[in-house]
Amino acid sequence: MKQGYDLSILQVADLYRQKELSPVELIGSTFERLKEVDFELNSFITILESEAMEAAKEAEAAFLRNKEQHVLYGIPYSLKDLYFTKDVRTTCGSRILKDYIPDYTAPLVSSLHNCGAILIGKTNMLEFAYGIVHPDYGQTNNPWDMTKTAGGSSGGSAASVAAGIGLFSLGSDTGGSIRIPASYCGIAGLKPTYGLLSLEGMFPLSPSLDHAGPLAKSPEDLMVVMGALVPGFHSAKLPNTQKNTIGILPADKISDVNEEVASIYIKALEQVKKLGWTVQEIELKYFDFTEEILMNVLLPEAAIIHEKWLSRKEEYAPLTYTQIEAGVVHRSLDYLKAKKELVNARENVDRVLRDVDFLLMPTVPYPAPDEDPVLEEDIEMKFTGLFNITGHPALTINAGFTKSKLPVGLQLVGRCFEDKKMIEAAINLEQMLSRSMKGN
Repeated sequence: MKQGYDLSILQVADLYRQKELSPVELIGSTFERLKEVDFELNSFITILESEAMEAAKEAEAAFLRNKEQHVLYGIPYSLKDLYFTKDVRTTCGSRILKDYIPDYTAPLVSSLHNCGAILIGKTNMLEFAYGIVHPDYGQTNNPWDMTKTAGGSSGGSAASVAAGIGLFSLGSDTGGSIRIPASYCGIAGLKPTYGLLSLEGMFPLSPSLDHAGPLAKSPEDLMVVMGALVPGFHSAKLPNTQKNTIGILPADKISDVNEEVASIYIKALEQVKKLGWTVQEIELKYFDFTEEILMNVLLPEAAIIHEKWLSRKEEYAPLTYTQIEAGVVHRSLDYLKAKKELVNARENVDRVLRDVDFLLMPTVPYPAPDEDPVLEEDIEMKFTGLFNITGHPALTINAGFTKSKLPVGLQLVGRCFEDKKMIEAAINLEQMLSRSMKGN
């Protein structure tokens, strides 16, 4: 029989109600798993074992009384360490906030608490979500290969879920920071439509581009979590997704993609057709300008947030501080032009999505590297960054593995505020891809 932490959220919820698994057992085995692997994985900054065990005992008592509870009741989860948690430190993976204890809890976290989900800890991340790990915390490693990175900036969230330490996590995504580590770690990660989830109580990087979102083992689990974060999300009737038209990029736009990633992507397109979906080539006008627009917005917005700490240079990782300095002197004209381009790019993707139901592309051009690449010096955000600019919902699912057993993600993009329809399509596609992988 599978361990509880290997099961889906709905499977665990069902076992709880059948009294075949108790929250105390699952939380206990979750921390055993953490102690077994996290010394090497390095996915957590703060561990809340005693608090989680107390909550598990309360949950167990409620189930023994047959009290009706939310589906997330007693489910273990983690938070990227930039979500404010009252009386629990929030470091943002930095030395500057290493002892910071907020006096309130982020609304998204409060929603999970009100559902009875059990917080097991705060996860490791790139410093202030800004592209580099602080040496005080160290890199989060990939559970598939500990010599590789789990990705960033939500690397601790992705690695912990992939390793079975909690059933889901909340992360943040400004240029791909949920989807990239989810791809590297072989799980599902969702960047919802911009504005769908509250950013209150989540330390910002670039407010115009920041998105909150969940990471979980599957798109089904993402759907369950979103049901707790967005009222009515999971209970509403899902549309039929059997006759979708999928938009794909021209071949030249994936010419610099790793050979194995490209092969897995092409095989996935074959599976798409087996679902009865139509594939149609599309053009994204702003695809080649993603990095320029994104950095012209991100650099100055991040600089404003960190301006009050400019005198504390030695407390930052050197590259983080270099990026903050670049934002301080960034041309205001470039920022204002880029803000206009956010609107233009969104309208362009809206037009494309009138002719197709979803866009489909690789999530990252390559599998997990040894360490996180430097912003502006790499193509890591090639496929993800545009949808932070436009605000369209996007998620990644696992599409296969390289010869060296590293996961490869596939990104699905939907119309704004049609997140539910997109997740349902991802469920169908992932099931097809899973059957195909098992058949090989």
